[in-house]
Amino acid sequence: MNIARLQGVGREFLPSFKNPCWYEERKNNHELGKVAAYYISTTKPLLLSKCHYKRQSDMILRCLPYFFLIGQPKCATTDVFRRINLHPDVVEPIVKGPHWWTRKRYGPPYASRPVTFSEYLDVFNAPKIEENTRCDKTLHRWSNEKITGDGSTSTLWDSSPTMSYLYKIMSSDTQSISGKLFSRWHISHSVFEKTSGYVGMNTRHDPKSKNVIQNLQEVKYLQYYQYKDEVVLPFTVANVIHSVLPNSRIIAVIREPVSRLYSSYLFFTKKTSLSPETFDRNVKDSIQKWQDCTRQYSDRTCAYNKTLQNSLGVRLHNGLYSLFLRDWLKVFHKDQILVLRMEDYHQNVAETIISIYRHLGLRALTEEEEKVVNMAPVLNKNWKKPTIGKMLESSEKILKEFYKPYNRDLADLLKDSRYEWEDIYLKSEELNASHLTASSYA
Repeated sequence: MNIARLQGVGREFLPSFKNPCWYEERKNNHELGKVAAYYISTTKPLLLSKCHYKRQSDMILRCLPYFFLIGQPKCATTDVFRRINLHPDVVEPIVKGPHWWTRKRYGPPYASRPVTFSEYLDVFNAPKIEENTRCDKTLHRWSNEKITGDGSTSTLWDSSPTMSYLYKIMSSDTQSISGKLFSRWHISHSVFEKTSGYVGMNTRHDPKSKNVIQNLQEVKYLQYYQYKDEVVLPFTVANVIHSVLPNSRIIAVIREPVSRLYSSYLFFTKKTSLSPETFDRNVKDSIQKWQDCTRQYSDRTCAYNKTLQNSLGVRLHNGLYSLFLRDWLKVFHKDQILVLRMEDYHQNVAETIISIYRHLGLRALTEEEEKVVNMAPVLNKNWKKPTIGKMLESSEKILKEFYKPYNRDLADLLKDSRYEWEDIYLKSEELNASHLTASSYA
């Protein structure tokens, strides 16, 4: 089943290229300098070379990303992406996070208009042009061993626009394969609704619904769940990317969720509204909203629901790593997905980057090339935290309790106890104890 048939993708990738690339006929007035920068950049239009493709060739090279750095926000992804692109065999795109697969392709409210597939390709084509050559003698800096990647941190978790789009297609075109599948899901959904009284996997209040759910365990992901004006399907962005790029390499950098949440709050919230006390109130309010949702719906439904996400005062959902990674591991083979802890990356940048290069199948660097990568300055540090101060102890305590079962689920999913972050919590407790001891002697 091809659930993500994109206009313009229906061609074979070049077999001699490691990266998914192909040649296509050049369109008239295809101007490299304009690409889709204005629509994709989250800051301002990018100034690029304004050379036109000349008539010396009827074909141009087009490439999609070979790898995806899928997140999460405030987990050092900007720094990781920068060091990946410092490898000589990696071609850096003009934008780290185009957010095309999750948002920008759908237009408002994510972009002023839908960003086309061709414009998305321009993000990866633009850097391939030698800027120091004349416009009529441009040369590709691309070789069959080079790769490029997409560093959008929304790719892991923001599937709501995709689900809504697929829902509309499936519910309107009943004669298509997807429409027939939707009919099957709708029948199963109706059984759920008649038995339990609402959409979702609620077994907490209706004992009769337990039997139905147990009987449908084999097809439980063939349901769809609706929460207010949102729809949550079994399909995610992972399915869409896999349908087009099944051999993609995936990298997920994640972080102890409590500290990640506070860092995210400091980074994305307006400075005038920042304070540990405001954070504490937002945490308690957001957890209450989350619990209200999960009383009626599954954790997965609530995690993907955009209406709920937008109502939260803090981004609780971004730290529910197991809920999102499980969907990726259902689609991609585990060997295609590399999950890293930000804490381990900070402790040993050089070793972590080497493991990423191996995962991407890149050659080992020379000694001089290693120096360039390892000595690069750290990017995107959060400067607000020292002036605002630490979160309140009450906030930290309630958040640790909130994330504890999800951390345990993640450790079970990855078969790695490090993802319960007990070592990080222990270090934090030891540090706090040392500060208390020092202050008592002051």
